[in-house]
Amino acid sequence: MTSTRVWKRNDLWIFGALLAAAVLAFWSAWVDIYLQASRRTDNGYVFLVPFVAAYLAWLRRSRIRFVHRRPSLTALPLVFFAIALAWWGDQTDTRVAIHAGAILGLVSCTVAMAGTEVIRQFFPVYLTLLFLIPVPAEVRKMLAGPLQSLAVVVTQEVLDVLGIATERAGNSIQIAGRSIFVGEACDGMRMVFALMLTFFAFVFSVPLRTHARIALLAASPLIAVVCNVVRLVPTALAYAYASNADAERFHDIAGWLMLPLAIAMLFGLLRFMRWLDLPVFTWRFLQA
Repeated sequence: MTSTRVWKRNDLWIFGALLAAAVLAFWSAWVDIYLQASRRTDNGYVFLVPFVAAYLAWLRRSRIRFVHRRPSLTALPLVFFAIALAWWGDQTDTRVAIHAGAILGLVSCTVAMAGTEVIRQFFPVYLTLLFLIPVPAEVRKMLAGPLQSLAVVVTQEVLDVLGIATERAGNSIQIAGRSIFVGEACDGMRMVFALMLTFFAFVFSVPLRTHARIALLAASPLIAVVCNVVRLVPTALAYAYASNADAERFHDIAGWLMLPLAIAMLFGLLRFMRWLDLPVFTWRFLQA
């Protein structure tokens, strides 16, 4: 049985208490998420997730009028599934399952207070919460190998075109008598998931048609590779001709510059799609 009524102050207090209880129930999972995000630079994007989720929710704030105080028993199976998922993850040492259970616990709180309509109205916000799950080591290793090989090959090819003598040995390139481990230093793993979060935020912050969103998300891996290639050559030259401290500083700055470059490329792809006279935006006046 469900009932519908306007939100009151007591409802907000109850909702806050449910969220606090969900966090406490899965406290060890949240602590593990924090530790993994703070100890590994390639998991640092996790700290950006709450801000991205809040940003997407703010863009959809007009939809709050469709979300009523509607207690739903649908939350019960979600809670049981979250507990079972966390228990199975603990028994099998599968951290992804433990973290997913903690996130599902929070989602069940919103369903308990507002029903499933809140998920329909703010679906991109809930999807953003999946980025709170730190990338497992197995996935990092699976992606690191191809990215390192690509980094080395592309860097050497571009440097050869520029007339800079290089020698390759495994994942390192020798320039001016110095060996630069391009594969480890510039494989893009530190920023790849931050770029994915950036793509996701961009795609769901613009009023795009469904097929346009799918096209941009499908193109995002290629854009991430191109962004990494753009920074490869100057970073390799910095390691070859500058001090280690300056090279490390340039490497970090160039990595963060990949984010605005990726956004610029997404805008360029949108303009190209409009140039092809494809229906991209949901609002007609944006295509005028």
